[in-house]
Amino acid sequence: MRIYTKEYYTLMMSLDVTEMYEPVIDKEYSDEEIEELYRKALDRYVEEERAEYDEPPVLDIDDIEDPEALEFFRVESLEYANRDPFDEDEAAEDFEEIYKANLEEPDEDLPDWVKETVDPRILAMYFMPEKIYRKLSEQDAANEERFDALEEQVDEAYDDMVDDLPEEYEELMDTLDDLEDSYVISIEKSGDELELKLEGFDEEGEEAVFTLRFDDVEIIEDEGVAAHLCMDEDGDGESDCELLYSEMYVEDGKPEIHLLFDNNGLKYFTFRCEEAYAYRSAND
Repeated sequence: MRIYTKEYYTLMMSLDVTEMYEPVIDKEYSDEEIEELYRKALDRYVEEERAEYDEPPVLDIDDIEDPEALEFFRVESLEYANRDPFDEDEAAEDFEEIYKANLEEPDEDLPDWVKETVDPRILAMYFMPEKIYRKLSEQDAANEERFDALEEQVDEAYDDMVDDLPEEYEELMDTLDDLEDSYVISIEKSGDELELKLEGFDEEGEEAVFTLRFDDVEIIEDEGVAAHLCMDEDGDGESDCELLYSEMYVEDGKPEIHLLFDNNGLKYFTFRCEEAYAYRSAND
């Protein structure tokens, strides 16, 4: 990757880390005090959920003369007027699940020095000791300044990349753009052929499976990208591989494609090919 590097992505993901957290007194907390914090966090969560549940639908002023938007607004308003009472118990159960999930898998965007310093139970409730919170806020501000400067360069470099692409590759680049943030179902390498299947969304916003096929492939860099599917608690397939960014250049008269994946860590995959095809899979 020449533009959307691991460094760029890591910096972007490190922005506003403290946004979800609330500072608490900087001290050693007893188990009883942890329980008190839990009750406070639970009450806060339930009230935030209640406020969101009680928020009435709003019609955007730009949609006042749009019949479809008006009809949708009427349906939403009717559903809102006839909604069931807010379920505090369900909200409390949701919070408990979030808390347990945060204990099992701490916030990956938090720096290691925070996770190594703070009681994980406190972080799982989105609290943070004041001293740590202030230090991390300062780091947030510095990261934002660095990212703003870098983003200007990235945007300019991306525009230049797109402008330099021959017209015959513009559609493929658009497809790659559309598939960013999609999960990879499979990656098959056979001889000099490469095929990726990704789960994304079609123009109507419906889930769809797309196939990217490349012929006469010359792999330039492969950091061990491999997609594995597992079943989630609802019985649906879940991939451990996500396409984050794509870039395309023409080198020696051939399309050269650079991909960045989140695949149990950030991984680059770069290759050159003779032919490239992108289509919606018929069996999705």
